[in-house]
Amino acid sequence: MFRKEQQRRFGSAHVIAIAALFFALGGGAYAAVQSLPVNSVGTKQIRRGAVTKPKLSKSFLRELKKMVKKFAPMPSVPGPKGPPGPSDTYIGGAAGGSLTNSATEIASISVPAGEYLIQAKTVIFAANENTAGAGVCFIAPNTGAAAWDGGTAAFPAIPGVFSSGTISLAGADSFSATTPVALFCRATSGGTLSFDDARVWATKVGAVHGLPVPID
Repeated sequence: MFRKEQQRRFGSAHVIAIAALFFALGGGAYAAVQSLPVNSVGTKQIRRGAVTKPKLSKSFLRELKKMVKKFAPMPSVPGPKGPPGPSDTYIGGAAGGSLTNSATEIASISVPAGEYLIQAKTVIFAANENTAGAGVCFIAPNTGAAAWDGGTAAFPAIPGVFSSGTISLAGADSFSATTPVALFCRATSGGTLSFDDARVWATKVGAVHGLPVPID
């Protein structure tokens, strides 16, 4: 009798538990297989990394490649080499020589068309010790043309010394064709003089304003 009672109790309790488990599982399974409403899945419902390339359609991948190709930067291609920049400098000179009372070209250059700052420099000194003297220099295309600048140097007689003076010149001009630029000097007193470290140079610039430059 005890065994029958035990079997009856066992059967009733387990029947109730199994029924409850069946309905619980059945309800979850039912919910799992139901279709989701339209537009009900958003970014919160999608797990990070869940959407991978194999899950994307081929048509979408094709469109994506077109977009990337359309907005991808074009490879750089070197352009043609341009003209030289406006900073070329042309320079000429002479180590030394003699000056008489006639204008003598002591340094010269030739520059192509363009805008230029023109400069020159030399040292004039007496041919003998304890001798006074004076000289004049100018920068110009030739002796008969208007000068871009000119200057003088005068020096007194100093015992035991070859007296000297420095002449520095500057000008500017715009050339439409290749033009010579020369430094000319001559002695104005003291007989034959000498010059040393003669230099003339022209630096090409972007533009020259204020032409013509006045000559002193």
